[in-house]
Amino acid sequence: MKSNLMLKKFSRNSVHGTMNQKELRTFFGGKIIYTEDNITINNDSINFSQVISDTDNGYQYYNYDITSEWETQFYENLTDLKLNNQTISLFSQNETTLTTNTKWQITINGAAILKDYLFFKLKEQRVFKIINAEDVYSNNINNAIYEYISYNIFPRYRLDKIDFYVKYYDIKEQSIYNSLILQYNPKFNVEVYDKNNLSNISVVGYDPYKFDIINIQYSQSKPSNQYSFDYYFDLNFTKI
Repeated sequence: MKSNLMLKKFSRNSVHGTMNQKELRTFFGGKIIYTEDNITINNDSINFSQVISDTDNGYQYYNYDITSEWETQFYENLTDLKLNNQTISLFSQNETTLTTNTKWQITINGAAILKDYLFFKLKEQRVFKIINAEDVYSNNINNAIYEYISYNIFPRYRLDKIDFYVKYYDIKEQSIYNSLILQYNPKFNVEVYDKNNLSNISVVGYDPYKFDIINIQYSQSKPSNQYSFDYYFDLNFTKI
C-alpha cells in the first residue's frame, strides 16, 4: 500500500517566452511590433550588423556603438533582392507575334521579397538584440525572426500595386554582332528606374493576400525584330 496519496512526482522548468514566436491574442488585445503602413520595395539599401559564428549566428548586442568590432556589417540592396526572386520567359504565342510584338511573362516571388525586406528592417532596428540562440526553439536567431515574421507580420499585408518600368534600345546600334542574342534577352536593370519609363502590364494568377507567385504578362510595344528592352519593377504593399 502506498505510504501517501501522491500519484506522480513532477518538476517545473521555466521556458523563455522567445521559444514561441507566435503572438497570442487575449481578450484585451495583444502586443505586436509596429511596422510601416505602406511598403515600397524600390532600389534602396538596408544596412544592419550581426554576429556571425557557429553558436550565435544572428546575435546582436544591446549597443552596437560599443561593440561594433564584434559584429559584421551587411548592406542589402533591394534591387538584388528582386533580381534573385524573379524570372522572365517567352509566353506562348504564334510565329508572327514572336518576331514582332513578342509576349513575355515575368514571374515574381512576392512573398519571399516581402519576408526578406521585413527581416532586413527588423535587423536594422535591432528588435531582437541580446536574444541568444539557446533562447529560441530552432537555436538559430535569424530563423526565429523569420518565424516571427511569418506568424505575425506577413499576414497583415496585401499587394497593392506593381510599378513596371521598360526602356527600349535599337538592336542594330549595339556592339554585339548576332542580333538574335539581344532580341530574346531582356534584362532586369535598375537604370530603367524612371517614372518616364512606366509601362502598362497585365497581372494574372495571383491573390493580393497570397502573393508567392505573381505573373506579369507584357507585350512589346516596339517590333521585337528591331528593338529589345530592359525592365525593372517596384512592389507596393499596404497594411490590412
